[in-house]
Amino acid sequence: MPNVKFLKEPGFLYDLNYLFYLNFNTQECIDSLATDEKKEANVKYLKEILQHFGDISEDLYVFYHAVGNDHCFISTHYLDPYKDQFANGFDFKEFKKLLSDTDQLMKNIIRYYLSDLSEDELAECMDSNTKLFARIKESQYSSEEKSHLYEFFINPAPYLQTLQYELIEKELLLSAYYKENVDKIIEVQNRTTFDELCETVREIDDLSFLNQDNNQVLYTSFCLLNKFHMQLFFVSDGAVYLLGYDYTSIISEVVNAKRTHSLDALCSALSESNRIKILKLLLEREEVICKDLERIFNFSGSTAYHHITILTRIGAVKVRNEGKNILYSLNRKYFDHLIGQLSEFSNKRNGLQS
Repeated sequence: MPNVKFLKEPGFLYDLNYLFYLNFNTQECIDSLATDEKKEANVKYLKEILQHFGDISEDLYVFYHAVGNDHCFISTHYLDPYKDQFANGFDFKEFKKLLSDTDQLMKNIIRYYLSDLSEDELAECMDSNTKLFARIKESQYSSEEKSHLYEFFINPAPYLQTLQYELIEKELLLSAYYKENVDKIIEVQNRTTFDELCETVREIDDLSFLNQDNNQVLYTSFCLLNKFHMQLFFVSDGAVYLLGYDYTSIISEVVNAKRTHSLDALCSALSESNRIKILKLLLEREEVICKDLERIFNFSGSTAYHHITILTRIGAVKVRNEGKNILYSLNRKYFDHLIGQLSEFSNKRNGLQS
């Protein structure tokens, strides 16, 4: 049986990110809650979090405003890509150090908001606000989003300083919150075993691949603020599972949502033509790694990761580990399931012929 190792820092860092994310995407977070008898209490809980941790500067909008999915810039570029380091002490100090590299941070922000730029175009935008602003103007962002981007890139220094200051302030408050509520983490850790977790999440995430190699490890980290969180990362020696301490209370909701909203999620994902190209590539290649996507489509590493992560998250793409490589393949069962949903729009459903 694979080892289960509990980590504190990943859950803590994702909670810190969630605190800011919730501030800038409050309505989206509320809308994502299940519409049931618990919704009123859950909405109250989210508002209590915001009140408990105090105001957050509007200057941090570009870092934490969600664009097109449930991720923001910080999680996309400064948390998710470092999953392989979670078991080796990746903590707030390391996180803050990464953010202090201003040149790289600026490149990452441009890449995040203008993901289709080539490396040459990215370099041009780094050197010229005129070219950068022209790209922003041509983008599909709302007037509000464009306004925030213009303001940030005119003089980014104060915004970067505010980011560092507010992260330090909220990290101290969150550390105190963890100390006050540590019993919740201890309680869920005490009842979590590999077999129990596999059984609980089997309709959402398949952990059976970990049984194939006794050297595989399931690193598990619990979030205290984002108590319903569920996010599985595949790493070189197994997997990292980020879970809200109350994740079991929403299992049935997540399962039903996956069954009900598969078509919606696919349509949203495929609104970006590059993801259609990736699916077509998987028909030809069977399996690819991110480096393949970078080479074939001239993506940057972050762009390739962004596109394949979206396809993986909705279930259209499967993931498996082979040594240090993460291999992606088409999930044909997912599309078999969608055929059933699409059939209601077909003439054949009513015995008609086109």
